[in-house]
Amino acid sequence: MIQAVIFDMDGLLVDSEPVWDKARKAMADIAGKPWDTLDHDAVMGVSTDEWADYMIERLELTMSRQEVIDEVIGRMTEMYREGVPYLPGAIDLVDMAASEYRTGLASGAHPALIDIVTADAPMQGKFETIIAADEVGVGKPAPDVYLEAARRLGVDPADCVCLEDSGNGILSGVAAGMKVIAVPDPRFPPAAEKLERADLVVGSLTEVTPDRIAQLA
Repeated sequence: MIQAVIFDMDGLLVDSEPVWDKARKAMADIAGKPWDTLDHDAVMGVSTDEWADYMIERLELTMSRQEVIDEVIGRMTEMYREGVPYLPGAIDLVDMAASEYRTGLASGAHPALIDIVTADAPMQGKFETIIAADEVGVGKPAPDVYLEAARRLGVDPADCVCLEDSGNGILSGVAAGMKVIAVPDPRFPPAAEKLERADLVVGSLTEVTPDRIAQLA
């Protein structure tokens, strides 16, 4: 029986991937380096330290890890404060999940961005537990962030459904022993071999219903 629904945030509830891409490309432009789809895919869902280290190596930056983080998150924060760009169906689905299941948020996003989203009126008070990958020290595709979310909810991972858009996120949920609903963004599609690991693939959050969640048990 499904007892809990745990959401990813970036690219799943929030149309953040274009915003991340814009912020990172701005740094790449300053460094005089390209930032392409392969780079974007490499940092989707990972922890803050992991994407910062990737950018330093990839762009041959002389900045410290913290300087890179501050620069990118500063740009992201400015854009988010202008209005959180929720994806279609996100608000309604979180409302439904919160009314029928234990709910959590397990995200690789920076805690400052998670705070902005979860304090926003449509999301405020909807999640029983909110955890950033930074808190567990390793990002997706490692299962740690999902396992910690399940632990905090007091629910066996096997009785949890997680919703993901990225390949790393799908692998994280699978490794945690959860049922995985994949909602891939056609602009940034996961590799086919990762997508096929999901228990259910849908085209939009609007396709996720209580019946479809229950059928995953």
